[in-house]
Amino acid sequence: MPFSPAGGRVTPLGWAARLGGLSLAATAPAFVHAEGRTDEAAVIVTARRVAEQADIVPISLARLDRAELERRSADTLADVARLVPNFAAPIVGSFGAQQPVIRGVFSNIGASTIGLYVDEVPVQIRSLEVAGNPDLRSFDIDRVEVLRGPQGTLFGANSMGGTIRYLTRQPQLKGHEARVSGEVANVAGGGFSHEVQAALGAAIKPGILGARVSGYYRRDAGVIDRADPVSGKQVTDNIDAVSAFGLRAAAKAALGERLELTPALFYQESRRADLPFYESDLGPFRQSASLRQPGRDRFLLPSLTARFNLGGATLTSVTALLDRRNRQIVDYSGFFGEIVLGGAVPGIRTPGGSYSRTTVRQRSFTQEVRIASHEDARLRWLIGGLFRHARTEMEQRVVEPGIEQLAQSQLGLAIEDIFGLPLLPGGQSYHSRQHIKEQDVDAFGQLAWSFSSRWETTAGLRVSRSALSFRLMSEGPFAGGSNAIGPRHQRATPVTPYASLSFRPAAHSLLYVSGGKGFRGGGTNGAVASASCASDLAAFGRVDAPSSYRPDSLWSYEAGVKSGSPDGKVDLSLAAFRIDWRNIQQSVTLPNCGFSYIDNLGAARNQGAEFALRARPFGALTIDLAVGYVDARFRRDVGPLAADGSGGIVAAGDRITYVPRWSGTLAAEYGFSFRAGLNGFLRGEWQHAGGFRRAPSVRSVAYDARVYKGEASDLLLLRAGVGRDGWELSAFADNLLDSRAVLFRNAELVPVTGSPLREMAQRPRTIGLSASLSY
Repeated sequence: MPFSPAGGRVTPLGWAARLGGLSLAATAPAFVHAEGRTDEAAVIVTARRVAEQADIVPISLARLDRAELERRSADTLADVARLVPNFAAPIVGSFGAQQPVIRGVFSNIGASTIGLYVDEVPVQIRSLEVAGNPDLRSFDIDRVEVLRGPQGTLFGANSMGGTIRYLTRQPQLKGHEARVSGEVANVAGGGFSHEVQAALGAAIKPGILGARVSGYYRRDAGVIDRADPVSGKQVTDNIDAVSAFGLRAAAKAALGERLELTPALFYQESRRADLPFYESDLGPFRQSASLRQPGRDRFLLPSLTARFNLGGATLTSVTALLDRRNRQIVDYSGFFGEIVLGGAVPGIRTPGGSYSRTTVRQRSFTQEVRIASHEDARLRWLIGGLFRHARTEMEQRVVEPGIEQLAQSQLGLAIEDIFGLPLLPGGQSYHSRQHIKEQDVDAFGQLAWSFSSRWETTAGLRVSRSALSFRLMSEGPFAGGSNAIGPRHQRATPVTPYASLSFRPAAHSLLYVSGGKGFRGGGTNGAVASASCASDLAAFGRVDAPSSYRPDSLWSYEAGVKSGSPDGKVDLSLAAFRIDWRNIQQSVTLPNCGFSYIDNLGAARNQGAEFALRARPFGALTIDLAVGYVDARFRRDVGPLAADGSGGIVAAGDRITYVPRWSGTLAAEYGFSFRAGLNGFLRGEWQHAGGFRRAPSVRSVAYDARVYKGEASDLLLLRAGVGRDGWELSAFADNLLDSRAVLFRNAELVPVTGSPLREMAQRPRTIGLSASLSY
C-alpha cells in the first residue's frame, strides 16, 4: 500500500486528525464495520482506477455497498442521491427529465455535468427535455461510488461536478454464490408493489473459468388517479405504475497466468404506464389528461474487459457498445387552446385528443486502454487512452388531427388559413429530427509518489480532442414549414490537470489538499431568425445568434481529513471545497421573437463542505450523521438589465438553480441476538434535502412566481429484521410520516393563462416486507 501504518506514540497532530478529522468518504457506507482496524477489514474503492483503501484516497467520495443500499431502501438513482450529502437528482423541464447535481454544478442544457458509469463504461447523455440519464437500478450490485468534485483527469469530459459509478458483482473463479430476494409493499393511497431478484455465480472450471447470471423484476404501484376532464369524475386509479426488468450475464476466463477476459452483457428495461404528475388545481395525486402518457426506456450494454499482467504493471482494455432507446408520449390536448387561442376558451381541448411522441436513441462505442503499476510500489503510475464515438438522435411528432375541427369551430378558419400550411400526413402539426454526433480521443496519465511513509503527492493530466456535429430538420405548421439546419460543427482540445498532497499523521488518518480542473463538451445551436429577432439580438449586443458554443470549465480546490479512533468506535470526517466555474453554457431566450440559443456566459462560485460522523458508543449501537452544505452563486451580470436590476438572465449574487444549500442524513441502528443463533437489527433514518430555486432570483427573466420556490423534503425510514445462516427477513416503512413535499412543479406547457401546473410530490408512505436467502 502507499502508506504503512504508523506505530509508536501518537503525536498531538495525530490525535487532532483522529478526533477532529475531516473526510471525503463522508457517508456512513464508507466506513469499516469492524470493532478494530485491520487491513483485512479495509474498505476498498477504485476511485483512482485501481483498487485501494478508501481511507488513503485524497478524493471526496461516498461508497455504498449492496447491504447499505438495501437497508436504506435505495433502488433508483434518485434514492442514491438522498443518501449522499451535496448530491441531488432534481426533475427538470416540462417532461420531467432527471438531472444529477453534485456540489451545485448544475446545468439543464448542453452536455452532462456529471459522469455516470456502469463499471468502466460512461453512459450519461446530453440534456434533453424528454430523456435524462438512464435510471440505473441497484440489482446485483457490489457497490456505488459517488466521487465529488471534478474527475476529468481519469474519467474525461462531463465529470466536471463529479462521477457516479455503478460497480456490479463480478464472476468468480473459485467456489459458488447464489442469492434470491423478494419484496412486497403497500403504498398509501395506491396499490401493491413487488420485487424479485436472483443471482448465481460459480466457478465452472476452478481457477480457469467462471460465470455469473442475475435477473431482476420490480413493479412500483401507481399513486396518481385520472379524472374526466369535463365532469371531474374519477375514471381510473393508480395510473402511473412503473415496471422494471433487468438482466446481467458475465463470464471470466483466465487464459494462462497473465491474461484474464471478462465478456459481459447488461440489459435493463423500464415501462411506466403514465407520467407521475398531477394537476395543481385538482389536488395531490389527481390529473385529467385526455390521453394516457406511457413511456419506455430500454438499455443494452455489451462489453469486453481484458486484463494482462505485465509483471510490474497491469494492462486493462475495455471495449463497450451502448444502445439505449427512450420513448415518451405526452398529452397535448390543451396545447392548441393555450398557445394558439391564448386561453380565450378556458379548458378547451382538441377533439379526440392530441399527443407528442418523442423518441431518443443513444448509441456509443467506447474503447479505453490503460496501464497501471502495481499498488505496492512507492512510485505508482497510470497511463491510458480513450476513443469514444457517440450518436444521439431525437425525433418528435405532435399528432392532433382534431385541431382542424377546433380551429373551424372557434375561429371559423382552416389550419392552412392560420399558419399558411396544412397539417402533415396523419394529422401531424409538428415533426422534427435532431442528430448529434460526438467523437472524443483522449490521452491521460497520473503519477503518485509516496516520498516517505507519511507523505504522498499525486499529479495527473488529460488531453482531449473532441468533435461534435449537429443536424436538425423540422416541418409542419407549428414549425413554420420545412427547415433544415446543419451540419454544424464544434471542436475543442481541452487540457485537464490535477494535483494533490496528502499526509498521514497516524494510522487511519489522512489530511490532504487538492486542486483540479473539470470540463464538459461544447455544442451547436439550431436556427435563430436574425430578421425577426433583430431587436432581441441587439439587446445582447449581437447581430445574429452564434452557431455553436464552447466547452465550459471549472477549477476546484479542496481540503480534507479522513480519520478514526484506534478502536474503530468513532469516525469523523469533513471536506471543504471551492469551485470557480467560468464561461458557463447558458440558454438565452429572445422574448419578443420566441427563439433561444446557447452561449458561454457568466461565471459562478460554489463553496461548501461535507461532514460525517459514525459513532459506536456502546454495544451494537451505531449512529451515523452526514451533512452537506453548498452555496452556489453567479458572480457576474448576464444579459441586459432594466433600471431596477431585473430582466437579465442572471445577476451577480443569484443562486444556481435546483441546488439545495443543506442536505444530510441521520441514522441509528441497533443490533441484537436471540436464542437459537438468530440475529436482529432495528434501524431508523431521517433524510433531508433543503429548499432550492427554479430560477436564479426574482429579478431574472426566467422568474415565475408559481414555480420559483422548490420545497425542502424530509423522509423518515424505519426497518427491522432478523436473520441467520444466510437468510434475512425484514419489515420496513418508507416515508413513515407520509410527507408530501412537491419535488417537481412546471408551467412550461401553460405559459399564457396560468392553467394548472404539472406537479409531483414525494411518494406516499410505503410499508412492506422483504426477504433474502444467500448461500
